[in-house]
Amino acid sequence: MKKIIIVWSMACALFGTGCTAEYDGGDELLSEYTVARLKVSGFAENSSEPDAHIATVRGYRFEDDVLKEIIIPLEPDADGRCMFRPVEKKGEVCFLVNAGQLEELEQMRPDVTTKTEFLNLSADIDEMISDEGYVVMSGQMDLERVSASGEAVNLKRSVARVDLSSLDKGVNVLQVTIKGMYRQGYVCERSDKAAPSVSAVLDFSKEYTSFNNCTEPLLYLPEQSGVKSEVEVIAVSNGAHYRLTTSLPAVIERNVIYTLRVHGRGGNLSIETTTDEWEEGTQTESDKLLKGKINVAASLLSEGVRVNATGDSVFIPYTGSDMHLAFMGEEGASVVIEGKVNGVDVHPVSVKNLQQIAMVDVQSKLRVPGTSEEYIYVEIYRNKVHTGRVVLVVEPSPVRLEGLLQLDENGICDFGRYIEGELGRLMLPEGKTARMEYADEESPWIKLVSVDNGYRLLGGWKPNDPKADGRVQEGKLVISDMDGKHEEAYIIRRRNWGLPVVNINGTWWCKYNLRGNVKRFEDQLLPKDDPAKDVDLLDYLNTCDEADLLPVLGYQYQAGYPEGYPLRHDGTAFYYEGMRASAQSFGTLAPEEMAPEGYRIPAYEDYAFFARNTDFNVGGIGTRTYQNAAGQTITVTITERDVSFEGQPYGIMAFYDFEYEGIHWVLYGLGHQWNTTPGNIARMSILLATYGHSSHSWMMEGYAQADRPGENWLKFVAQNNTKTRVVRCVKIPVEYVIE
Repeated sequence: MKKIIIVWSMACALFGTGCTAEYDGGDELLSEYTVARLKVSGFAENSSEPDAHIATVRGYRFEDDVLKEIIIPLEPDADGRCMFRPVEKKGEVCFLVNAGQLEELEQMRPDVTTKTEFLNLSADIDEMISDEGYVVMSGQMDLERVSASGEAVNLKRSVARVDLSSLDKGVNVLQVTIKGMYRQGYVCERSDKAAPSVSAVLDFSKEYTSFNNCTEPLLYLPEQSGVKSEVEVIAVSNGAHYRLTTSLPAVIERNVIYTLRVHGRGGNLSIETTTDEWEEGTQTESDKLLKGKINVAASLLSEGVRVNATGDSVFIPYTGSDMHLAFMGEEGASVVIEGKVNGVDVHPVSVKNLQQIAMVDVQSKLRVPGTSEEYIYVEIYRNKVHTGRVVLVVEPSPVRLEGLLQLDENGICDFGRYIEGELGRLMLPEGKTARMEYADEESPWIKLVSVDNGYRLLGGWKPNDPKADGRVQEGKLVISDMDGKHEEAYIIRRRNWGLPVVNINGTWWCKYNLRGNVKRFEDQLLPKDDPAKDVDLLDYLNTCDEADLLPVLGYQYQAGYPEGYPLRHDGTAFYYEGMRASAQSFGTLAPEEMAPEGYRIPAYEDYAFFARNTDFNVGGIGTRTYQNAAGQTITVTITERDVSFEGQPYGIMAFYDFEYEGIHWVLYGLGHQWNTTPGNIARMSILLATYGHSSHSWMMEGYAQADRPGENWLKFVAQNNTKTRVVRCVKIPVEYVIE
């Protein structure tokens, strides 16, 4: 039996969870390790592009063309360095990156698999691209030539990429079809660039509503040669449809981008295929007939501005710029600016001489997260003939914002209302971090919660906040490098609103019944105006002036109608002004529909906490203690008061103070009206808006001590939708509670 050797990289065991931690074990042990510095061909280090990402690494060591060991797992650090200890420092190591989906890898056996068999490893294109967009790559190093500091390993993608580009004004691509390409390819680089002898044919098609002024990847292809491809593009310009045909090169090489470029001006459309190294933004327009280009030596470029090798594309970084571009051309040429991008100002300065035809000033502001790549064209004309073009590529912010939080062009998000919970998600490129900043007396109302590659932005709620009166709350979202450099700041605003609350058994109950419009905080009693902020609420209800008591008792409501009904007297009887003959059901209407933002109508179980059952007598005036259905001890105090409103005697009303673990919540309210006839008010029967049951509601069926001593019933019983209700809200739970 042959011995199978699979070496799990011991660097992780020695150096902690990663391969970059420090180890003080001496040079002798370290000398047994080998360092590979992995770099993706065609990309700068730390690129954030998915097809440059190194997720997983495997090493296969060959000696005399025979596989000797499989080295897993290899975990590169942020700079792409992997440290591992081979059984012997002989032969060469072939690295495979992002290859976890390759089924044929399971057939690799030490002392059995040959180098030729390894190089014949093939895969379908779907196996070479992960769901995250990570691409299979390969590279190798000679162990016998590695220095003490390690060796750079240049990784090449096992695939090519095909892009579509349509940058000419007024040209819209509607469909792209590609036929005749092979699906299977070899994982490792081979000199013949051939596809496996048995390979299925790939047919690709994509439709667009409109594709203009942009470039995007279409598909990936394995390396192959001798293919006869067919490419068809349907495009429209000036209302006319065009069918354009071309083909991809006969040899498709790995690690190369092939771009289908659609050109057009007037009624003349064309398509060409260009070949670029796999790097970021080498070209946006490559028509060799165009004569205009940038004189880089005579230009004054800002930090981060790039000009491509052909001089016909200028890449403007999202961080902003202030530069002067010098254009080259022929005598008599002129410059026309076409296109506009918010925050970018482009204007010619002056015509120069026969070589440098114009200077163009370009100023751009910081581009906010959520922007896309946009283009401005500097068109070159000579004797009214279009002879050239330079494309100004205004790059998007690499910072992504998802969710409700959207910034305007000035970097401000003003919700204009109260909002809480998850405002959005901030996705940052590698090397960036974020924090919130506030004015000195402002509450930290936004919390950043770390997630993969960024943060969740949580809007918080502060119980009984005296500043929750509708004023503007503002926070500054600051994004920077890890060392604090290159800061960019964005303003987030909301209106700060809230209602007075008490916490009973983990539920934040509002202290007061709603009044006015249920959606308007402005109509409610706010924390700063709480009349019982510093005194016992039950005492306040028993002793305050009747003119102050009526507003505290709140309005009556019918489901579906946010405007409440105030108590009125017509000279003969009391009634609720505005009551309707029919209404919806509080039980089935969304519970937040009839409440301010962040609050809801109580459900069955909310009121059930205060009862022993669904037909529970809490007793008459005085104080007593009982246990609810869950066995929790509650103390209730009931008082009565004979009142007059609108200059007319209303009669006896009761107040119910429930105390649990030292916290008091007082139930009170005007009696419900059962139809629209004035006087049909059940004075001491407080019908409570309740969510969750189409026909039942909680109510306090109260009786004056003089009429039916010792009886006040907290009930969950059938009620029709016409009857008016008291609305006492509870707070919707929020993830971030501000201390």
